[in-house]
Amino acid sequence: MLIINCFGHNIYIDDQLVGYIQENELIISGKKFADITDDGVISFGQKELGYIDDDGTIIIKDREVGYVDGNNDFIFFKSFANIGK
Repeated sequence: MLIINCFGHNIYIDDQLVGYIQENELIISGKKFADITDDGVISFGQKELGYIDDDGTIIIKDREVGYVDGNNDFIFFKSFANIGK
């Protein structure tokens, strides 16, 4: 999915604002969380973490963790906070 329209929009976990989408970076709690390509590939350094598929579903570590809403904001499910556990 081409996500350049999401640049400058917000990142939420459920309904809580936690960050924003900067050009090719995801910023959460004021810190860089990950890189994101114009095509929606999410990575941290050289390690690819996930992607945004063509229907706007956010996939990280082979799990659906959120979606891109109609306002081009990223909405992560609350369970996303536990993805590494």
